[in-house]
Amino acid sequence: MKTYDLIIIGAGPAGISAGIYAKNFGLDCLIIGEEKGGLINAAYKVENYPGIFGISGKQLSEKFKAHQKHLKIPFKRERAEKIIRQKDGFKILTNKNNHQSRTIILAFGTEFKKLNIKNVAKFEGKGVSYRADDNAFLFKNRIVAVIGGANAAAMSAIKLSEKAKKVYIIYRQEKLRADAIWIDRVSKTKNIEVLYGRNVVGLKGEDRLEKIILDNKKELEISSLLIEVGYVPNIYLIHDLGIRTDEKGYIKTEKNQSTNIAGIFAAGDITTGSNEFRQIITAAAEGAIAALGALNYISNKK
Repeated sequence: MKTYDLIIIGAGPAGISAGIYAKNFGLDCLIIGEEKGGLINAAYKVENYPGIFGISGKQLSEKFKAHQKHLKIPFKRERAEKIIRQKDGFKILTNKNNHQSRTIILAFGTEFKKLNIKNVAKFEGKGVSYRADDNAFLFKNRIVAVIGGANAAAMSAIKLSEKAKKVYIIYRQEKLRADAIWIDRVSKTKNIEVLYGRNVVGLKGEDRLEKIILDNKKELEISSLLIEVGYVPNIYLIHDLGIRTDEKGYIKTEKNQSTNIAGIFAAGDITTGSNEFRQIITAAAEGAIAALGALNYISNKK
């Protein structure tokens, strides 16, 4: 079995950036991931990535992927299921193959946070979704709702408003916490209504979602509900390894993105790095730093 210098688990901004820098450093690396681009594929617009603005998350994702292909960095569409420590490195077991590497960068990011709402599981895929693209064809001329108050919720509401008859934003606080640019756009979009200080507590419908129940017992007739309340760390791989995390499950890293396990680095939204400012630009930066950390680790082992 071939032994790589570095295997990167995750193909979002952190993982692809790590691959780009690793390739330029001369490391023999492999990227493993289920979806290239990661969660940026769900972003409606990217307005804050230097030099590239006013494009969708999918378009920016395509640029990342094009760079990876240009450098001929190998990629395998697989799901990593287990990491085994060995004498001189690690074995990664996926749903399709086994791979060996001297070092690893964990860059598998976060996943959508779910809410404890009555009947929410019943209507997942039947009116309830976690990204605006999941049921885009169902939004046209319909009444829909978005739960959340940060950038993702505001952006999704703007996107949905282009097709939907009406969009409710339901937020438990008294003021949206999105960036000013998105709050301004929400306020200027005539078919968006923000319901402050409210929570969704239940869902109703027969075969599909038909109504949502708010905590003031008011019911709203809607055809789709988008849940945009943030993310939680993807930690399914790290428990058996003893990798240190904070109380929320995010991986603790040093300034070179190393973890407490020698030879394993972490980058992107999965970490406590970058002052916990989880953005595309910080994920890319952490990926580059982690690649340098892997290079130095390998060089010191020789």
